[in-house]
Amino acid sequence: MYDRLPYPAADYHICPCCSTEFGNDDAEFSYEQLREMWVAGGANWFFGRAPEGWNPWKQLIDAQFGSYVPGFPFTELRVRADARIQASRIIGLAEPYVVVAAA
Repeated sequence: MYDRLPYPAADYHICPCCSTEFGNDDAEFSYEQLREMWVAGGANWFFGRAPEGWNPWKQLIDAQFGSYVPGFPFTELRVRADARIQASRIIGLAEPYVVVAAA
């Protein structure tokens, strides 16, 4: 889910990220189906210009939907001494991305 919606996810508002029209599209399809269709179509930003630094794969992982990211979970992982587990590569990101961090 795009965490910077300018309005509630209801009342026929359209998500600028994935184009879901809340109250219409989600009446016909589940959120899981809508997410799958968005990813299958390339997970592109829908309306206007995407926010600076926006990455659909990072957004899905941050929202706990990493299973929708192509190739996730990653097979190439490094474990650092501070117990953080980070992916060494993620589509569209230049730097490694922390997937799980232990306290």
